[in-house]
Amino acid sequence: MRDNQALFHPDGELFVPSEAAGNPWGELTGGGPIAGLLARAVERHTDDPDLFVARLTVDLMRPVPRTPLAASVRPLRTGKRLHVVEATLTAGDKDVAHATAQLLRHSDVDGPEPDEAVPFPGPDGIAGGHLLPPELGLRWGVHDVVQVRWVADQSATGTSRAWMRMPLPLLPGEPLSPLGHVAVLVDCISAASPIGPIFGPWINTDITLYLHRPFEGEWLGMEIRRDVQPTGIGVASARLYDERGPIGNAHEAVMVNQLG
Repeated sequence: MRDNQALFHPDGELFVPSEAAGNPWGELTGGGPIAGLLARAVERHTDDPDLFVARLTVDLMRPVPRTPLAASVRPLRTGKRLHVVEATLTAGDKDVAHATAQLLRHSDVDGPEPDEAVPFPGPDGIAGGHLLPPELGLRWGVHDVVQVRWVADQSATGTSRAWMRMPLPLLPGEPLSPLGHVAVLVDCISAASPIGPIFGPWINTDITLYLHRPFEGEWLGMEIRRDVQPTGIGVASARLYDERGPIGNAHEAVMVNQLG
């Protein structure tokens, strides 16, 4: 029976990745669950409701084993309008992932209301699909757990569009926060981006979110582009939406290995 009740299970002060948090390449933990766990650590560090995580950058420094992980947090700056927080995940005696968050204080600003329209349909009425084709026969993991409704899939020219939802919590009995939900899902943009003229297996080495308001609801809309050069290095980028309208942007550095 697959371990798919939550992405992690607590073990004292540690977090044990479940099978549902796995990636397709081995006994490793996917980048999305790692980003979600770091986002949780950042959020639990502050109790000021007027501070908003406007930027979260996650460095996926090395493959993360499916072994117990420790999370630590330290403030780098605590000002009146800007806080900077650093969070680190450790497996044994090795730092495996690192995040830096900027928390900005809310303020009321005069100006016109922005156009909140989502430029593509859904998620209601769109059939469910898969992030990665099942016929690839990859190891079961978080890429199978994520629910996907494609508007335009990876075969699209220029831009792919999808709605995604994470149906599992990070920890049993603890609902995903809006930030945690977005952090888990945006790791998918490298896999969900258009294939383009340079094709090969690619991975992202980081995740950066820029948000201007909290995510609302259960479905995250993504409008995704990928720019990969013959150097084997590129960028995957996405505009992010909930059903109300735009909430921010995400970017990832990607490394590509040419097949053949």
